[in-house]
Amino acid sequence: MNKSAGRFLEKDVVSRIAWLYFIKGFTQREISHRLNISRMQVQRSISKSKKEGLVRIQIVDPLTSCFEIEDRLKSGFALADAMVVPTPEDESKIKEALGKAAARYLLRHGKDHQVIGVGWGTTLERMTQFINGSKRSSSQVVSLIGGWTKRAKESPHEIACKLADALHTPCYYISAPAIADSPASHSVITSEKSVNYTLNLAKTSDLAILGIGNADTDSSLVKAGFLSSQEVTKLRTKGAVGDICAQFYDREGHPVDWKYMDRVIGLGLKDLKQIKTVIGVAGGANKKKAILGALRGRHLDVLITDEQTARAVLFE
Repeated sequence: MNKSAGRFLEKDVVSRIAWLYFIKGFTQREISHRLNISRMQVQRSISKSKKEGLVRIQIVDPLTSCFEIEDRLKSGFALADAMVVPTPEDESKIKEALGKAAARYLLRHGKDHQVIGVGWGTTLERMTQFINGSKRSSSQVVSLIGGWTKRAKESPHEIACKLADALHTPCYYISAPAIADSPASHSVITSEKSVNYTLNLAKTSDLAILGIGNADTDSSLVKAGFLSSQEVTKLRTKGAVGDICAQFYDREGHPVDWKYMDRVIGLGLKDLKQIKTVIGVAGGANKKKAILGALRGRHLDVLITDEQTARAVLFE
């Protein structure tokens, strides 16, 4: 047999193996028996068929573009993981889409015997609606920040209780306001036995899932009455672009130095860095700067967002 015949025969075998493996669904072992060749030859042939373009694998699903963006977010910001969902045509549906994604992620990665810390916000409130079919009765849910004086479905207390109910776990929340009136009040409140216990429990969280807020005059902290629009404006003049658990930071993720920070009753940015897995959930065009600052400051280990927002963050 001349060399050209040998090459033709090799190509024929590679094509046949590719057809049996990718089209007919044969296992590598079945192919080796059928063609009387070794499994190693089958493996090399499959690799060769892909490398030389004989086989082109295409996944016909819009999610594939999201998967690629996830990889870019992970490599670009040293994230442990990322989850990107298609941006709904109706922007009002973004929080619902992110809530579903966050619920799926938490159910997949949450384990028994964990302390799960939780923040607040409308997106996390949506998340609690999609937590079902899974029990973590040996775990504990704890709020990462104090509560609001006015009941609201997106408040820290409400979200912690809803999540705990959905997971059938005990719930612990900080029986104090999210922001004290003064540093002196903060010192007195946090020295209370029950408050101190819950704060220390929150610091032991194995996993934390939280929202990312904007430094805007219509933020949840203003609506809840903890900050005035004038105070938020002052924070913005100091470079604040977003907040995590009422802790404001600038575009590089550095904490904004202001006396307000001494009044927050909850975990600080340094405390959050001690938690093994911090998951941030946020999306929408107005969250780009806040998300980017959180990523640059390495305040997150995992980001859950929508495709358009992720692209805006990557191309900033």
